[in-house]
Amino acid sequence: MQNNVVLDTAMLASLRELLADKFVELVTTYNRDCALRIDAIRSALLAPEFAVINHEAHGIKGSSRNIGANSLADLCEKLEQKARAQDPAGMEQLFTAIEQDFAVVSAELTQLIA
Repeated sequence: MQNNVVLDTAMLASLRELLADKFVELVTTYNRDCALRIDAIRSALLAPEFAVINHEAHGIKGSSRNIGANSLADLCEKLEQKARAQDPAGMEQLFTAIEQDFAVVSAELTQLIA
């Protein structure tokens, strides 16, 4: 099964080496934090609350870049830009792509620490 979600394995390897025992904590915190932020975006899309969408997408983007989930970070950057421009067009589709990417990233990261 091939997907387009690519984790930067070199970055993850160096993080694992650098953090040692704390790597599991990093992955667990990342997964929990992003899930909460995705829930916040889901709620904010209903209004839409652009400031909330921008803030939460920005947070996921930064965390994802730091952990090597670059495709997810790129999607969040697009959502962040739409929120800043207060442009709701296509936000739902972007959000769906973010949810799908996060599900794959989270599963792959969870496998790494299993």
